[in-house]
Amino acid sequence: MNQASQAIMAALDDTDPRQPFGRVKEIIGHQLRRMDPRAEVIATGFFNHTFAPDMVIRWPQATRTPDRHVYLRTTANPAELQDDIARLQTKDRPMIVSLGQLEASRAAADLQPSATEHQTLLLDTPAFGELVPTQDTPSVPRLISSSVIEGGHGALDGPAITRFRSAVVTGVEAAREGDVAPTRVAVEAVSARMVPLVADRMTAFMAALWQGGGSTLASFPGTLRRSGRLDESTLAYLLSAEEIPDSGFWGRLLPLISLPLLLRTPVRDPENLQHLMRPAAQQWQSHVCALTPGTTSNAPIGPWRWAVDQGNLVLQMSRFRAYVAQTQKDLDTTERYDEPTLDEVRARADRFSIPLTSIRMLVTDRRIGYDSPGDNVVHDSQLAGISEALGQAEAVIEADAPTPSGAVLHCSFTYRLASARGARSHVPLDELISTTARLLSDLTEHEADQLARLLGSPGQPIASPWNQPPLFES
Repeated sequence: MNQASQAIMAALDDTDPRQPFGRVKEIIGHQLRRMDPRAEVIATGFFNHTFAPDMVIRWPQATRTPDRHVYLRTTANPAELQDDIARLQTKDRPMIVSLGQLEASRAAADLQPSATEHQTLLLDTPAFGELVPTQDTPSVPRLISSSVIEGGHGALDGPAITRFRSAVVTGVEAAREGDVAPTRVAVEAVSARMVPLVADRMTAFMAALWQGGGSTLASFPGTLRRSGRLDESTLAYLLSAEEIPDSGFWGRLLPLISLPLLLRTPVRDPENLQHLMRPAAQQWQSHVCALTPGTTSNAPIGPWRWAVDQGNLVLQMSRFRAYVAQTQKDLDTTERYDEPTLDEVRARADRFSIPLTSIRMLVTDRRIGYDSPGDNVVHDSQLAGISEALGQAEAVIEADAPTPSGAVLHCSFTYRLASARGARSHVPLDELISTTARLLSDLTEHEADQLARLLGSPGQPIASPWNQPPLFES
């Protein structure tokens, strides 16, 4: 018997009659959260009630997923459980946990048709324990557990859960290898054991692995109800599953993913996101980038990692974080910073081979502009003599920096903000972030090396050119 099952049975054996039920609910609620960290598990004041649930599971971030009512039953008698299945409301997608082991060897199989018909998930204690992940790290078994809790139906005892999990784990591994037979078995298993929404998502997950591994979607041994493109939940499956460091895999999946889709996906900074962003940084485009000091606003992440933070894409560096957005209003850009001197800006531009075609400076309360008709002014002798002519230091407040892909970034040193000229213009992420970080901050040699490792060296050809979307998009 697994540890979760043992804990439940030990709680039921407590000699104090007032303690077992509360302890059992506490154990099961804790294990449900381990199975699906996205879930919110709310205990009620009932226990073993005829129709009032003992707990309610909610998925606040998944608007299309309805609540699931959990009923704990002190019986393992198939006839009594059959009565529960028939009586409980199908709309509540009941999950019945029998606090014991199903009495007959074929009880689960006999209860399966009725449980499926009533959209009910019936688990005995060994089955519930088998679903609990052995570790709190991304894995296919954990993905299976969360999917069963969210959308599983039918009657499952311990052996049935083991067979189901084995079939899906084998199928997921086979999908990436393009192996037809075990992939088909896994697709059929999730279709039989899960509601259509979750089954479709799991099937799309395997289809994505199939394509990422190099096989064609036409040869995938399953039916996709949608176009084959990923949605937020399927992408979350991929990003939160076991690490796939193969850059070719993520490059092949990139046409199925977009930056707006990623930002709707409930992930933080999984390892697979780091691998996805290697090809994505050259292909995906955005309009504006803001550089702010410190770490991300929620739980900290390590430096030099990509993350999704409060609906924004962020690259966490050692001393700064670079936020990317489609419009400036999506970013908090009210904080002001000390502007660098002209010599400092010219040194940064020269160091990273960043051309500047326009520079705006502030001297006391007067603004001075130095522009060219498109030429790089960094090494102009006239610009070098401005400080001497003024007789005092000048602060650079703005500059225009053309990028290799053809865009022009308007860079504000006052707000550490860079945006593409033209309200609807977009720039490849690697270009946008690297120019912002290199021009608007004073990077150390180590920071410059790390940035080059993530985004490429200055002047490196850009795979995806700057573009300006049409005025009216479909």
